Amino acid sequence: MVGYVLPLPHEAVPQRVLLDNAGGPVVLQHAEHAFQQKIPCEKCHHESPVRRENVQRCESCHGAAFDAAFRKNHMAAFNDNASCATCHHYELAAKKWGHKRHQEEYGVDCRECHHKNTEIEAEPQNCADCHDSGAPTGKKAEEGTPPNLADAVHARCVTCHEEMFAAKAKGCAQCHSQTAVRDILPKEGLVKLNPMFTNCAVCHGLPAEKLIPGRMDAYHKLCMGCHEKLKKGPYGKEQCAQCHTSK
Repeated sequence: MVGYVLPLPHEAVPQRVLLDNAGGPVVLQHAEHAFQQKIPCEKCHHESPVRRENVQRCESCHGAAFDAAFRKNHMAAFNDNASCATCHHYELAAKKWGHKRHQEEYGVDCRECHHKNTEIEAEPQNCADCHDSGAPTGKKAEEGTPPNLADAVHARCVTCHEEMFAAKAKGCAQCHSQTAVRDILPKEGLVKLNPMFTNCAVCHGLPAEKLIPGRMDAYHKLCMGCHEKLKKGPYGKEQCAQCHTSK
């Protein structure tokens, strides 16, 4: 009797987690996976191997649908700023790419990078004089509207360095220094995300809705994929009842 009256102790790692969904609630034996099976937290939570006090819940990143409402409201679901780095990986800064080297060693004529049309640019000048700063969008320039600086530079560089752009995110490091966002975010207060984060397709080649699966797909891929790899537990479509209780 006394045991029922006493308050439950706070558990940093829950014993069980109820996953409510349209297919019938799922009771995830969380402690069994974490302690008995010794599955590291980052295996499911995509977090740093160094365990944080507040591990992010799956639904914070994997909404029912990756739509405009999720994009607008998802930051409110995060319990700390470090979680931003789970999806928004790097702060990029330009390296010294070698203006003189391109001229003298590679023999690149100024007009190969600057405008060949002298009506646009009578003499080669600093690109930032005409192109506004901004994150790369990956979009083609609209007629009559000059692209922002990042898009303009990328459009010029890709004409000679196609292999870097074909490598997607891996190619960025050849021209940009990369700093993990988790290392530079302030420890307190809301974070104003760098505009670089607005378009995943610039580096990954796919839009965010293709990179980040919805909640159901995320759970199925993670849980069923792991069980299938181990050849243990439910992982086939005909085995739904082993995880989903009746509605």
